[in-house]
Amino acid sequence: MTQRVSIVGATGYSGAELAALLARHPRAEVVGAYGSGASAPTPFGALHPSLAGRSGPEVEPFSVERAVRSGAAVAFLATPNETSAEAAPRLLDAGLAVVDLSGAFRLRNPEDYPKWYGFAHPRPDLLASAVYGLPEWADGGLSGARLVANPGCYATAILLALKPILSLLDPRAAIVCDAKSGVSGAGKRSEVAYSFTELEGNFKAYGVGDHRHEPEMRQGLDLGPDAPFVFVPHLLPVARGILATIHVTLARAAEPFELSAAFAAAYARAPFVRVRPPGQLPELRHVVGTPRAEIGFVLLRGGWQAVVVSVIDNLLKGAASQAVQNFNRMHGFAETEGLS
Repeated sequence: MTQRVSIVGATGYSGAELAALLARHPRAEVVGAYGSGASAPTPFGALHPSLAGRSGPEVEPFSVERAVRSGAAVAFLATPNETSAEAAPRLLDAGLAVVDLSGAFRLRNPEDYPKWYGFAHPRPDLLASAVYGLPEWADGGLSGARLVANPGCYATAILLALKPILSLLDPRAAIVCDAKSGVSGAGKRSEVAYSFTELEGNFKAYGVGDHRHEPEMRQGLDLGPDAPFVFVPHLLPVARGILATIHVTLARAAEPFELSAAFAAAYARAPFVRVRPPGQLPELRHVVGTPRAEIGFVLLRGGWQAVVVSVIDNLLKGAASQAVQNFNRMHGFAETEGLS
């Protein structure tokens, strides 16, 4: 059965990738596409290079009323956090299911939103029912879900790398996540700090200690606010991709086959996660433009420490293609539908 879908925020980087994926999805019909502001309607085919010449709904300024009138059964929100927090409840009340690519419903504790996102959550009652959409770890919760919180891009890369081996780690030792993202992770910003002149040939850390993906990762790893966990994001002078280098200490000396077995058990049936043999580390070029995550590791100090490297395309596995994975699972479609 085909599902009618609308894309809110279709003019952003993630939204445009989502439009391209859903336009060729055999079980989706795009009936609405919305940008922000009061700009004049633009052709659907102008959203993404792969859509050139393809017909579809005109891209209009967003309103909840327009999205409801489109006849969509599912709304994808590739919108700022506060926009999603306000729009998702109204869309749910109108009978639509929602896949939200923002951070508006990722954290379970409403008290975290003023600190990490800068606003009081308008519908804290929905946080407990929102399904955290990391498909490989959703444990069946996505089937029939009405509200799905798509994970953050950094969180996707780091959670996929750490969750399979968490039981092997020394809980007293710090987990250090040194992560790098392409500039598209910041969205279509016009600030000087994101201009070509500032970024070309440059490399810098940012958001140290206050990046909003940190509480999301702590939540996903069941780590409290005082657990020794360090997350340092960096901005790469490339358009897209995330590479996370994660330093961990093990509870006891381990052999490479033990980590390999833990990863294999977690991802044996995960079509979009590839784990490399011990000692083989992935690179950005292995995943950019694909819906895959790739993970590799090296053991150090006689098996007492490990370096785990995880790479994804931040606009695909970190956003749009993961949203489509969630859409597929929500409706009982093959997880690879529209993505292979």
